[in-house]
Amino acid sequence: MREPVRKKIAGFWALGLFVLLLAGCGGDGPSRPEQVVTRESVPVHTREVIVTSDDVAHLPEGCHPRRVADLLIHFVDAFNHGRQEELSSAFFVSEGPIPPDFSSADYRSWSWYSSSEIGEGGKVIKNFTTSDQGALLRYFARRHSQGESMRLLKVGLTQTGLLESESNVGFVFVVTREAPDLGGPARVAYGKGSLNCDNLRIFTWTMDMRTQEKRTGREAAAWLCADPPGWRPGKAVVACT
Repeated sequence: MREPVRKKIAGFWALGLFVLLLAGCGGDGPSRPEQVVTRESVPVHTREVIVTSDDVAHLPEGCHPRRVADLLIHFVDAFNHGRQEELSSAFFVSEGPIPPDFSSADYRSWSWYSSSEIGEGGKVIKNFTTSDQGALLRYFARRHSQGESMRLLKVGLTQTGLLESESNVGFVFVVTREAPDLGGPARVAYGKGSLNCDNLRIFTWTMDMRTQEKRTGREAAAWLCADPPGWRPGKAVVACT
């Protein structure tokens, strides 16, 4: 990778690359689902989205906070109901060096899905990380069979121009997770990811849930986006820039 490109994205990917090195990648090799979620095909979800800030001048077309919140709600619903075709359309992960600046001599995975549980003292007690589409879909099916469900609380858009493409945007989010095998009283998870605004597909997702977290969902999400008057987690998704 050329040095300027490495410097530009190094900070954003630091956590994800650390998890990859810690847990390793699994799967049967990259695959590319034929179906692509377009701006028009992402449904306008019936669940309310409250946008507290929207800096449209600095965002690519198709990636304003409300549209990204709709996309993430769509993903969470597909995850909760085990809808594999929709999950395949929402995500694209591959270990292939697609960006032109990646070389075989200095290769690092540029897309992944990672979910971790962090125990006392910051110790990783559970982790799943993959850069393979087939392994990811099998993981989603496994978590659905194990009774996991997620609820999106807030999402905020961050930097643009990731991987030297102005159509790539980063985001941060807070969700709650429920499953019989998950620990901790609050079940709050924090994460960040990135998506392409042209095809509205997520290509990185890193999520950590701390088992020692005791704050309520509202308290734990207070750092991200301003709380609208009267807002309660689960009543509406809050989105911002």
